[in-house]
Amino acid sequence: MSALELFDTSLPPRVRFPGLSSAAFEHPADRAALEALRRTPGLDRLIRWLSEMGAERYARIMFTGDAVRVSPRQCPRLYSDLREACAILDVPEPEFYLSQNPQPNAFAFGMQRHSLVMTTSLVDLLTDAERLEVIGHELGHIKAEHMLYRTMAIVLANVMKTAVSGLTIPAAILSTGLVLGFYSWFRKSELTADRAGLLTVQDSELCVSGLLKLVGGSQKLADDLNPKEFIKQADLYDDMEDDALGLYYKFMMVAEQTHPFPALRAREITEWAQSEQYAQLLNGDYPRKDGEVNKRTCDNCGTVVTNVSFRYCPECGETLPMVAK
Repeated sequence: MSALELFDTSLPPRVRFPGLSSAAFEHPADRAALEALRRTPGLDRLIRWLSEMGAERYARIMFTGDAVRVSPRQCPRLYSDLREACAILDVPEPEFYLSQNPQPNAFAFGMQRHSLVMTTSLVDLLTDAERLEVIGHELGHIKAEHMLYRTMAIVLANVMKTAVSGLTIPAAILSTGLVLGFYSWFRKSELTADRAGLLTVQDSELCVSGLLKLVGGSQKLADDLNPKEFIKQADLYDDMEDDALGLYYKFMMVAEQTHPFPALRAREITEWAQSEQYAQLLNGDYPRKDGEVNKRTCDNCGTVVTNVSFRYCPECGETLPMVAK
């Protein structure tokens, strides 16, 4: 079956995944890029600097004062979506904020306490089911312990591009290799989160239609958008300009982007929806947190870390104990 033949929305009620480990849906490119990033000189200094700067505290203060905090009594429909997604993926509920912004977007932040932010324009653009997929996507970042490195990448991008006054960062940290390494991993981490979004809604067409609206988001044309045609664009992209100059153009287009091109993401998630790995997940055959070995506890903050490849605590950035052999 090809990616274009997969779409069938006659699905049973959504499966839940108790005890789900992020190893069940982590994209191999995500793991490989993160391991390469950890070997980049200057990372340890950046972790220490970020911890001292208090970026998470700044963001939480800002959204508490300048956004709507979603709860059972505030935007209860959105809160219901959050609860459902958390129950499906077996993720503790993060704080959830609704922010007035004309740019459709959603993101998670926080190393000590996790938070999710969704903009009003994204709520207006998507259907209820597509919005649930986005929430699952962001919970996937939390589940996969992306938050430390994503926070570092966001702060780095802001420092580099906006030159925030009064913000100083050691010059040695801002090496081209480290910055590009963060961007490379950031893009690949989106593929892992896309898989979490699919596990949440269990309908690949919803994943693709949401991406399609982000690219050509027009309420007037929403009914005319064709997910199957959108996936074909990924193949067209692969076939375009494959000489040296064309490859250079493609590299420069994405080198400082945080997300892969949406058409490529649409094809990637549709193909994973056809995989044996995904089918096994839906049948209850998946890695579970309670079955993991070599769990480590951070000596600084007490966080239990189950990802054996992590050298630093994903919550506070402290060096973790060595994995037992």
